[in-house]
Amino acid sequence: MKTVSAQLYEEFLKEKKTNRRFELAGLYIGYGAYVVSLGIVFWFKRENPLFSAMFFLGLFTRVSSLMIGRVFLVPKVFLQLLSTNPSEKEDAWETIQAHKEEIIGRLAGNIFGWNDSSELFSLNREQMIEFVKKYTVTDWRRIGKIFLMFYVPISLFVTYLTIYAWFQ
Repeated sequence: MKTVSAQLYEEFLKEKKTNRRFELAGLYIGYGAYVVSLGIVFWFKRENPLFSAMFFLGLFTRVSSLMIGRVFLVPKVFLQLLSTNPSEKEDAWETIQAHKEEIIGRLAGNIFGWNDSSELFSLNREQMIEFVKKYTVTDWRRIGKIFLMFYVPISLFVTYLTIYAWFQ
């Protein structure tokens, strides 16, 4: 039987992997759409205004990739510090302390980037809770899910338009 701390750490690792997959998907879809749209126009010498939709899908995807950073800005293990359940808070804090370099390092990298984040490693629990509250005022995870519900149909429609324009 796994401890709660081990489960939270595994959840953290899954979240890291999911974040990376979304980032790669944004890169591949965005730049892939550019290559397809420019390839159709310049290599195949096809002219139809609908082909520009694929270029704009690439642009839309690359801009939308900025949201991926916001959705995964604060790892879920830190969100459990904001829980009303004291045992969840304690488990989250134990997990953070047990894997401090990796978990706090991820948060520091997401928020501060290449800037100095050494102060983040010395925060106590209450200070960490206040720090996390500051960056979770807006529920970006919920916004990201809603955005995904709009993005998928739009990208499928644009792909349909491109295929339709090809066969005209």
